[in-house]
Amino acid sequence: MSQQTPQPEPLVGAPFDPEHDPRGTYAFEPEYAASLTSRILSTTGESVVGHSPGNAQPLASIPQSSDEDVLEAFARARRAQAAWARTSLDHRAEVLSRLHKLVLDRAEEICDVAVWESGKARKDAYLEAYHVALTARYYARTIHRHLDAERRPGVVPLATRIDVNRVPKGSSASSPLGTIRSRWRCATAFRR
Repeated sequence: MSQQTPQPEPLVGAPFDPEHDPRGTYAFEPEYAASLTSRILSTTGESVVGHSPGNAQPLASIPQSSDEDVLEAFARARRAQAAWARTSLDHRAEVLSRLHKLVLDRAEEICDVAVWESGKARKDAYLEAYHVALTARYYARTIHRHLDAERRPGVVPLATRIDVNRVPKGSSASSPLGTIRSRWRCATAFRR
């Protein structure tokens, strides 16, 4: 019997060659990823690398929030909602129109991020971005119809009346952008 030469064990945890293995480099440039994650409240100093489900390529290093960071983020959101509630309907319509325009202007970038991070088909990523744009435009154009106070006759006509005031209670997560990360993608597009 001839003696076999032992095969070297594969290196575990060794760097991947970016030329031949997609796991060897980040899909997003670190500066770009930092611009997308700069508003994440994180005091832990920890981060987690997100990977593309399509080819396991690292996407970006995402800062992680502590429980206290989450509580602070909720407190900030409550303050922002209170300020938004004091905003005039006309100004809200302007903001929604701007959101519509920004999402359409950056739809290509939003779709790229959606495809990389979720592995979904590009046509589905477009539908997600355009749904946000069209919903923003719809509410910008019809905000008065939905939120203006309305007078109706009361039980005794001409003697009584009812003032109907619609007060929104929040948003629903039943839209195509029901996940937090998808809303985050659109928020980053709105920021620029």
